[in-house]
Amino acid sequence: FFMDIFMYKKAIDFVSLLYKDKNELHASDAPRTKSALPERTPVADPFPRATPESVGIRSEALLAFLEELRTLPHLHPHTLMVMTDSKVILEAEFHPYRLDTWHVSHSMAKSITALAIGILMDEGRLSLDEKLSDIFAKRAFSVDFVRQKDITVRHLLTMTSGVSFNELGNVTYTDWVEGFFSAGVRFTPGTKFMYNSMNSYMLSAIVREKTGEDMFDYLKKRLFAPMGITEVFWEKCPKGITKGGWGLYMKTEDLLKFGKLFLDHGAWKGKHLISAVRIHEMIEKHVTDTGSMNDHGYGFHVWGSVREGSYQFNGMMGQNLIVFPDLKTVIACYAGNADMFPKSEFMALVEKHFGGDFHRTPMERQKARGQMDLERYVRNLSLPQAERRADRAKRLSELMPLLNKTFTLEDARVSLLPLSLCFLHNNYYGTIKKISFRMNGELMEAVFEKADETVVIPFSPDGTATYFNLRENGEPFAAAATGKMTKNEDDVPVFKLTIFFTETTSIRHVKVFFHPKKTIVRFSEEPNGIDIYEALRPVLEDFTAKSKTAQKLLSKAEEAGIVEYNFEKLFTPEFIAREE
Repeated sequence: FFMDIFMYKKAIDFVSLLYKDKNELHASDAPRTKSALPERTPVADPFPRATPESVGIRSEALLAFLEELRTLPHLHPHTLMVMTDSKVILEAEFHPYRLDTWHVSHSMAKSITALAIGILMDEGRLSLDEKLSDIFAKRAFSVDFVRQKDITVRHLLTMTSGVSFNELGNVTYTDWVEGFFSAGVRFTPGTKFMYNSMNSYMLSAIVREKTGEDMFDYLKKRLFAPMGITEVFWEKCPKGITKGGWGLYMKTEDLLKFGKLFLDHGAWKGKHLISAVRIHEMIEKHVTDTGSMNDHGYGFHVWGSVREGSYQFNGMMGQNLIVFPDLKTVIACYAGNADMFPKSEFMALVEKHFGGDFHRTPMERQKARGQMDLERYVRNLSLPQAERRADRAKRLSELMPLLNKTFTLEDARVSLLPLSLCFLHNNYYGTIKKISFRMNGELMEAVFEKADETVVIPFSPDGTATYFNLRENGEPFAAAATGKMTKNEDDVPVFKLTIFFTETTSIRHVKVFFHPKKTIVRFSEEPNGIDIYEALRPVLEDFTAKSKTAQKLLSKAEEAGIVEYNFEKLFTPEFIAREE
């Protein structure tokens, strides 16, 4: 109980510093775990391509799905692939995102972690009912460790451990294993479902404890290399242990390979990388009541899905790998929205188009018109919005007054990283002091000066996305940017810079408002704070379920608008800027 209070107090102190000065959260010795995007190369061992009709699926059906996916305002798809009979029948990239770039998978990584546990069991080095207290017997922890003496590997895989050390540990603790064992247990392990990414982290720690090898290295030899997955990266915790529950980057087509592995019951090109028994255990429904997160149950780090017998890997903000065994079809999608769990707007759309009424029909001949319409639509998705030459010239003339101007931000406490990325990477350092504009060849550049580094954001005056590499506090991010002059609803001139962090789920907007008597710079991001808060409501409700006091405080805060106000202030800060 006291350790839980200590953890929550640290979390409150952490949030307080977010408002006061994020730089105080920076630890100079904290490792930067993000790897730079490798040079873009073709996927190793790709799947063959085929027309939808050749596998009994109408192009018109896929086009209808794509059109609705593209037009729904909150889904923000990045890349999408559909595979049937081991052949790719649809591949789409939504400008400016690209299929040749790896992408963060968030909690989809949990399913890969469960595969590592299954392989370890196949090797006879672990059992489902082995207790954590036995696995980590050589390590000395606090007295609360005795409360966790009955927690098993099975409880971690099914999210039923009940341990209260949760995702806050990512930002409030250095030793996550010790934090886990120091925390309280909310209920008898195995009796309730409580989603907690630190359960997955502990599975990664178990692999290291059992093998002496980090889980990512363990899987490189047993999964990634045999499957031809060469461009892959997995972040580590401050102690150098692979995060397990998140932080995995892969290309979309490489993600599809895991759908193929499951459809073939653990075999890859005729050789079992994991036994069919372990695959069956993973997709079996071990938990039926997962609250408002999903209507189809939970297996071993795999969710039940919208079609009878189907299942999926799921990550927050729209990362999904969905497997339909009866259709021999797999859908892989990366996105950037506020959906946190399988019960989401995206999965409702998948159910509408691929649910129980969807079926494959043998076709005697190809439907050329439908295929042409689909191909044309997909091609246009990857292109920027077309502009007339006169419009491009107008854009450039509107941007010209910005050239060689410098603006100093007063009392600013913000970096270019969206706050959601700051959380995930524990990277808060760097306050923007000045913004200036210059021309470099045919590109314009927005220059952001901080106390100890300068970040240059190139953008094209014609409105198309410009690709570049960005570093924040030494951490590399692949990005694309667009910039334009526009006006708000009050006819105030506004310069809008949009930075797409193309490997991630986040977008950063920087808007400079040129009011008659003052200039204001506003930072915002997508998904925004309110959307994230609403999406996290199931977790918050679970978090406060055991405390009537916490429930009352949250309810009163919401009624008074305090939560919404503070989230808006935190995720959308603005500052007065003075022109030099």
